[in-house]
Amino acid sequence: MTSTPPTSRTRARRRPVAAVLTIAATAAFALVTVPALAASAARASAPRPSIASVSFSGTHGAGVASPTITITGTQFGATAPSGTSDNTTSCGSYTANGKVYGGKLYFTDDANFEAGFSNSGGADCVGIIVVSWSSTKVVLKFGNAYGTFDHWFLTNGDGYAISVKTAIWGGTVTGLS
Repeated sequence: MTSTPPTSRTRARRRPVAAVLTIAATAAFALVTVPALAASAARASAPRPSIASVSFSGTHGAGVASPTITITGTQFGATAPSGTSDNTTSCGSYTANGKVYGGKLYFTDDANFEAGFSNSGGADCVGIIVVSWSSTKVVLKFGNAYGTFDHWFLTNGDGYAISVKTAIWGGTVTGLS
């Protein structure tokens, strides 16, 4: 039995099968990709935290109690992020030194000190104490390590940055007496 070369008629029958396979593969790809894109779009459109203002109250300088920092904004969530005790640090042991929060809540006073940040390499020596937390207002103080070393304190005019969850705000410290 000899085989005959395909005619234009048999080639025409093969094209629809190839086309159907291509369409099926494209549809399968779409079924896998569209939900992933939809989930990505949902994450992108989810409300993100935003800081509208930061204010300071209390006394500035060395040897004084921690000032109060009030952050107003939106989408902070109903509760503070979970933190880890910062009572035992590489700088010493403290009582009531607050917590560190990974990258979810931290404060930086230019080159002077940081508070509340931690990662696998260690934690800031100054912890943060959450005084109150709501979806629109966060009130913080620093732990007892505040002011214990050279310039680990706030002074009017210091540059700062603060992060609440993914929101970041920076400026110059004002309002301290």
